[in-house]
Amino acid sequence: MNMNAHKGLRIFALGLTALLWVAGANGQQLSAKLQSAIGHWQIVNGDGKPGGQADIYLVGGKLFGRVTQVRPGRTPIDVCVKCSGEFKNQLILGMVFLRNFRPEGDDWVDGTVVDPENGKEYKGKIWAVGPDKVSLRGFIGISLLGRTETWARLP
Repeated sequence: MNMNAHKGLRIFALGLTALLWVAGANGQQLSAKLQSAIGHWQIVNGDGKPGGQADIYLVGGKLFGRVTQVRPGRTPIDVCVKCSGEFKNQLILGMVFLRNFRPEGDDWVDGTVVDPENGKEYKGKIWAVGPDKVSLRGFIGISLLGRTETWARLP
């Protein structure tokens, strides 16, 4: 390898290392508003009645949510009979029903949410409403065609 090619390769490697470092640092620094969505939540249905409970957590910079307690009227052995695909007949307790939400500004967007009541999967958006509440909007196509739930943080 000639001297110029070796120098060019070294500059490329240094540039790539710097780019990866900056990308990694940015991915780890979430705003306080984004971080406030992480936690244990009491689901409050659109009609204001308490539903189940969920944990919202980060995996690889994306937001996920798991059912930790089923809604009143369900048992821990109930399965999602109306769901399709990988969710079909899956236990609702422990189900990862929120997936792949990515940060955008102060919101979590472009994720999906599965509603075990009707078995449907929706696009979703999550945002903080103060330190102890988050709102989740599930929708089909555009955000106007959907519903919003506001959840309360649990200790």
